[in-house]
Amino acid sequence: MNSKFKIKKELEKLLVETEHFFCISHFNGELDWINNINKSKYLVYNKSKNKLNKTINSIRIKNVGYNIYSYLKFIIENYDNLPDTVVFCKDNIFKRHIKISTFITLLKRNTFTCLEENHNVRDFPISVNLSDNSFNEINSSWYKYQYSRKYFHDYNNFYKFIFKSINIPLFIRYAPGANYIVPKNNILLRSKIFYKNLLKFVSHSQYSCESHFIERSLYLIWNSNIESAENMNKIISNAELEIMKKNCIKIKNQESRILEKTSQKITFLLGNIFEKLLSKSLKR
Repeated sequence: MNSKFKIKKELEKLLVETEHFFCISHFNGELDWINNINKSKYLVYNKSKNKLNKTINSIRIKNVGYNIYSYLKFIIENYDNLPDTVVFCKDNIFKRHIKISTFITLLKRNTFTCLEENHNVRDFPISVNLSDNSFNEINSSWYKYQYSRKYFHDYNNFYKFIFKSINIPLFIRYAPGANYIVPKNNILLRSKIFYKNLLKFVSHSQYSCESHFIERSLYLIWNSNIESAENMNKIISNAELEIMKKNCIKIKNQESRILEKTSQKITFLLGNIFEKLLSKSLKR
């Protein structure tokens, strides 16, 4: 029996026996791997143009907000009756984000878990080498020009709006792709209204940049002692959203992409020099 076949069989067995509930966001990835999960133990949020087989337990939703929109829909609709643990994942989790062997190991847990590989290779100052080999990224909002921003012009603006915190992070800890095992009590750290507001932020586009801000915040939302901002525990009105939209446009019009990129390149160059000196000093 070759190793690939053995791992496949182990995954199938584990999915048959698992007590986790799976919230799966589907766009154009494969769903064959869910065949061994009991239909009562998963729900596929279908964002594709294709009609899924009737044997698959699925709901068709709008194709906005990446997989974040799917997660938020599930939380809001099941907030008062959440499963004990939820596996939030994308349909392409194996091809893009994690090896099946690693997934098997992590899926046996019932605690809050990032479904990711160990990240041993670092490119300081893009990321730093942490003791648990977890993924982290410099807080530069480098991606903001690539996606549609409607309410927040960068990550810091978003962070200060949703959290009651004055400490803007230099680096952000999160699982790329936003694949997690999340116990019910971790989800309930935030109010239902908190999640409803997040849903509003991502719903304006398939490629909403606010989805990327939330992707980078889920670890903090579900697994930190940072309190929610007071404005996130009341429903944000359309009038308030319109003000946020106008403020975002105003700041975007004042941005200089060339100046930002140049400043970042200089910072990263100096950071690399510092990291080499620091590593050399610590290894003595």
